[in-house]
Amino acid sequence: MKKYISKAFQPLAILGLIALVTVGCDRDYLNVDSDIRGVQNFETNRKVFPFVSYTKKSNPIQTNGLPNNLLGVYHDDMQPYGATEASIITQVLPTNLSPDFGVNPTLQSVKLYIPYYSEIESTDDDGVSTYTLDSVFGNQSATFKLSIYRSNYLLRDLDPASDFEDQQLYYSNIFETIDVNSQTLELLYENNDFSISNSTHSVINEDDETEVLAPGIYVDLFNDSNANIINLSDWENLFFPYQDSEELSNNSSFYNYFRGLIFKVEDNTGDGSMAMLNLGDANANITLEYTYYDEDDVDQEELLTGQYTLDFTGIKANNFNNLYTTPTDGDATLGDDNLYLKGMNGNFSVIKLFEGTVQDESGSDVPALEYFKEKNEKWLINEADLIFYVNQDLVNNQSSSNDVESERVILYDLKNNVPIIDYYFDASSNFLSPINSKIIYAPRLERDEDENGIRYKFRLTEHVKNILISDSTNLDLGIFVSTNVNNISTSRIINTTEEDMINFVPSSSTISPKGTVLYGSKESVPEENRATFEIYYTETEN
Repeated sequence: MKKYISKAFQPLAILGLIALVTVGCDRDYLNVDSDIRGVQNFETNRKVFPFVSYTKKSNPIQTNGLPNNLLGVYHDDMQPYGATEASIITQVLPTNLSPDFGVNPTLQSVKLYIPYYSEIESTDDDGVSTYTLDSVFGNQSATFKLSIYRSNYLLRDLDPASDFEDQQLYYSNIFETIDVNSQTLELLYENNDFSISNSTHSVINEDDETEVLAPGIYVDLFNDSNANIINLSDWENLFFPYQDSEELSNNSSFYNYFRGLIFKVEDNTGDGSMAMLNLGDANANITLEYTYYDEDDVDQEELLTGQYTLDFTGIKANNFNNLYTTPTDGDATLGDDNLYLKGMNGNFSVIKLFEGTVQDESGSDVPALEYFKEKNEKWLINEADLIFYVNQDLVNNQSSSNDVESERVILYDLKNNVPIIDYYFDASSNFLSPINSKIIYAPRLERDEDENGIRYKFRLTEHVKNILISDSTNLDLGIFVSTNVNNISTSRIINTTEEDMINFVPSSSTISPKGTVLYGSKESVPEENRATFEIYYTETEN
């Protein structure tokens, strides 16, 4: 069975991982031992090579199998971006199949809780903690409309179009695929002024003790104020009558009976915020509390309490709705003046190295790749860099903070759907702080004194050396925004196959709402802003 959740470890990646054992964390890319024996005199040089860079629209992308999901509204004030709504469709599954609800079960409450990523900022003398939210984007004080529906769409593990041999993929336009707006969905909850807050939630646990939950989505789905949406008796009839039925006895039957939830987000204020959620968190669940009598309690003298818990085990997928016109594909032949990078269902940039001509030693214009390959055994490559400058005129026109630019971008080999080999040679991995991981191969966004983005830089020394020494193919590369450069799994682009040149995007870009605008490499771009591809090399003087 084919799977498309992660295609990170191709042969190239494995080769790079093996190379890690020989590369130290303090590797100096400008000090490379000579491979030419008996040569005494060297001269270090720098040469700029041409390349073509252009914008590519990703089209709907696979959103099932992601490590996290996004929920909310993100307003991006960069030109030409705008607002994006991120909704979720998810399966749920009981933690206890074939339940025994006892005699005369009566539902008392239905609570849904999904924690946000957060950290304790401080704790006062009374033990009350204040939290800081992590992985929340946009204006946390802004609100949006949140509706929760019972889904009637069956999410499948296997694709019937492949005779149930391949994994079923779901894409960022899933609401169009299942035609959510035309379906008669059962509304369970609605809030026109929902906000992503760092407030905690005090609840009474099974032992009648007050328990404080960390910040998260906490919704009471069974109360009088919600009765105008769903009758309280409907909740009781949802599970209790099926105690001894097949519907609650196994995963497959339950998924077919209760097909999950839809968290639908709508921008109704012109502002908003978006949170990254881990629906697989052990504390993310729906808890039904009820009272009942034991079957041996014939006179029903002792009222007991029980819980029926559903967690978010199963398929989960995002629907992304861009409320702006996404930049279209750029000029693949001449390149673009501006490169638009945007996560989620946005844009990335394609890079074609050595496209164009350079002057040879006689002053004649010759094909760049041909000239470079002729330097095999004549040049020692010390370092190769790609440098892109931020178009501050388009990026920094936002009215709020400057925390809108993607702090990290990542460079991929588009043919093999993995980062370039320099990524694997970089031993500066940081799993506790991913934003500071792999910073030799690709440093964080360089900023000015006002914290505005200036430039991104990639080191692709090993990649270029392979083209020169190993006669490797000069493959197309792709630049993507990334929330976590440690995550190198990929997501399929809709209506593509293995034969298509571009058929995946990094999953870390799929779950990033941020973006940026970079200057391209065309000659029409002012030289001080123009993207550059430069190679530092050593050649012998004799």
